[in-house]
Amino acid sequence: MSNKAIIWDYDGTLVDTRIRNFNVTKRIMHHLLGVKSGGFTALRSLEQYVYATRKAKNWRELYSNEFGMTEGEIDEAGRLWTEFQLSDDSENTLFEGIDEVIRSLSGYPNLIFSQNSRTNIAQVLEGKDLQRCFVDIIGYEEVASRKQKPAPDGLLLCISKMKAPRCEHVFFIGDHETDTLCGYNANTELSKTNSNTRIINVAAFYGSEDDTHRWKIKPDHIVADPRAIPHCIESY
Repeated sequence: MSNKAIIWDYDGTLVDTRIRNFNVTKRIMHHLLGVKSGGFTALRSLEQYVYATRKAKNWRELYSNEFGMTEGEIDEAGRLWTEFQLSDDSENTLFEGIDEVIRSLSGYPNLIFSQNSRTNIAQVLEGKDLQRCFVDIIGYEEVASRKQKPAPDGLLLCISKMKAPRCEHVFFIGDHETDTLCGYNANTELSKTNSNTRIINVAAFYGSEDDTHRWKIKPDHIVADPRAIPHCIESY
């Protein structure tokens, strides 16, 4: 099994965090900008917030485009994210079947790479008795603010932390176009070093109604149910 490893996105891939992230973002905007949430189209409803996040390549672009924040304000919002996440009592729900899938793949090195907070992710995993299934968690705190997805830096950091860093196939499972772009960019960097490691991009669409027809880079696989992920990995 040592020739394979799995890297998971968190939001929209392992856990349905839409409601919690919506609530936290509204609180941060009000705290920093003193404007009620209804002042921004993206915060008028959960549906509009989700639509805005799907359009943005990462959280920095979301905050800039939708809320008109300066770089300094975006940096401050990032610093507040963990505090506001941990103080929010909205439910974080695992997608149906994801816990059994993670446990079934525990023979491989598993790691989480997310633009969410490492501390928040760890707390949720502990509550679900899943943290022991992962080698490590790379949150936004571990990656320079201007090197977030789709830049490859965080994904390459994940590979360096794997117990099996010479894996031929590293499956990167995410729900957003940015995840696939990140995997593509990481493969470009790996090829420059003559590495035998290849990122296999798996688009997880069980938490969204998105499709890939507008994506610049297409994923290697698409799964509509978490239970399809082990079959995809075993096919290599």
